[in-house]
Amino acid sequence: MRKKKNAFLNKSFLLFAASAVLLLMSTVGSTRAALTYYSENYEMQIEVPSIGVSLVENGQVVSSRNYVNDKWREETRELLSHMLGENEKLVLGKNYPEALSVRNSGSIDSYVRVILYKNWTKDGENVDTELSPELIELNLLGNGWIEDANASTRERTVLYYTQVLPSGQETTPFSDVLRINPEIGTKVTETRTSTASGTTITTTFAYDGYRFNLKAEVDAVQTHNAVDAIKSAWGVDVAIGGDGSLSLTRGGVRPSTPETEQP
Repeated sequence: MRKKKNAFLNKSFLLFAASAVLLLMSTVGSTRAALTYYSENYEMQIEVPSIGVSLVENGQVVSSRNYVNDKWREETRELLSHMLGENEKLVLGKNYPEALSVRNSGSIDSYVRVILYKNWTKDGENVDTELSPELIELNLLGNGWIEDANASTRERTVLYYTQVLPSGQETTPFSDVLRINPEIGTKVTETRTSTASGTTITTTFAYDGYRFNLKAEVDAVQTHNAVDAIKSAWGVDVAIGGDGSLSLTRGGVRPSTPETEQP
């Protein structure tokens, strides 16, 4: 009788290494200028207020883009950099803190938009279109944010903050936790190899070696002539209420509400 060897698992998920670089964009061009007047007796410099925006992750600014002294100043770091501790491995189905919000780091009030991207890559570069981005579960809260359903897809979610964001202030969080759906761990292939000493059973996860990617893009638009500015910058029609609240005027808009409750 052939002796059956112990099965072994080949499950080197690279999920924990899959944080994506945040991109920050501003949709207003020359929003700050320095006008200088000279005479024999004195000089005077007048500064026009500047626009700026920052992404905040779990209470810490991770990326920012500000227009200062006629130049863009950028600081960009990776999301999820501190998701796992040293030597910690990602656990499928576990909720990891991922509270994301936007801070107005400029000197003028603004409206802000966030575009979230989720996807899977193989070998660090090739995007996989068959593995569902919905397995990357970023729990959205609503919390003063609305989603543009017409502009959103499985890979992309477009969110608008409905209130004016004053200079120096921060939005309410639009997410709170991130988890990888454990369903990915059930997709396996079993291979049996006969040898002189028995049968070796190799169990391989179907998505072995894949990485998940999360990216956020943040835009800011000035409140002055906001309807026209937003149409020009974002290509959407909005209405501005008497209290400054923003709403999308075309169909397909829905509140950004919590996703299905997770265990």
